[in-house]
Amino acid sequence: MLAPLVEDWSPDKFFRVGGLDIGFEVGTNRATAVLIVCEVQEAGLKLVYEDAIDLDMDLPYVSGFLFVRELPAYQTLLQRLRRWSPQLEPEVFLVDGSGMFHPREFGSASHFGVVENVRTIGVAKKLLVFDDFGQEEGRKVEETELPNLGDEVKIIGTQSKRIYGIALRTSACSRKKEASTRRVYVSVGHRVSLETSKQIILKCCDVAGGSYIPEPIRMADLTGRAIERAWKHLQTSSPAGTRRLIMDVCNLLDDRQRKTLLGVLEERAASEMMATIPPEELKRKQATIDELFRPFCEMHPQSRVEEVCQALKMEKPWAASLAKAKLACHTSGEAMTSGQAS
Repeated sequence: MLAPLVEDWSPDKFFRVGGLDIGFEVGTNRATAVLIVCEVQEAGLKLVYEDAIDLDMDLPYVSGFLFVRELPAYQTLLQRLRRWSPQLEPEVFLVDGSGMFHPREFGSASHFGVVENVRTIGVAKKLLVFDDFGQEEGRKVEETELPNLGDEVKIIGTQSKRIYGIALRTSACSRKKEASTRRVYVSVGHRVSLETSKQIILKCCDVAGGSYIPEPIRMADLTGRAIERAWKHLQTSSPAGTRRLIMDVCNLLDDRQRKTLLGVLEERAASEMMATIPPEELKRKQATIDELFRPFCEMHPQSRVEEVCQALKMEKPWAASLAKAKLACHTSGEAMTSGQAS
């Protein structure tokens, strides 16, 4: 396999960075794919965009071919970003997975980068082993002490001597033993060198003692988990459209909008259907009724108040400062990859 294209590009030249992650519901083919975009500022990263899509993956998982399942979701998320907020497209994407650190030197990060011609970096949380990098080599890499932030150990093929990537310490946690063992496995995806990849990853981590996972990927993972928690709570007693409800709440409402709508609905009977609530009975500003309540009722007229309230209680503190457009600008189902809901 040909090595992904690397160009002369400095980590000092990037202003926006994306994070891509897919979480799978245990025991099912259902998954949630998330794209996060952050702006790089002097004070750190600022979340400026988030989008999640719902997936039903019929293709079975085959080791080494995860990209077959993941690539269509990543492409859909990028297409939606380019359609809705093209000005926020990142200069580089961090992909929860591998680039060149792969049995065929071409993991999900590389596939996405090549197909879409965007810069990508593979960021894996677990160490892969394969013919050219076996269990013993993996054990040595994992046991190598990384006492300082930014320390690395190269991941080198046994026979090929190829440098597949690096194990990188990204946390400045004060507990020495934990700090030394926590690391991510970084590899070139497309159009970026390994050294540049390292510098970008370090700029994207909460090095002061927080998570060792780069923030764009961490926030994407947390968003997917928030969706799955809400779904787990509601799925056993709710109709088929409830998952679409959850996705709409996550994608289309910011923290302020969720709290405002929750305050309106908590004054109503839990068993009421959204479509049966008379707007004239709501003691709220007309703008709130016209721009938030009415559009949401049109999206989910058959949902019960208790279901909507549970979805609105979704906690996303990492996205508390992210403001979204008026709900009337959207339609239900934009949160889904297709018309089906389950």
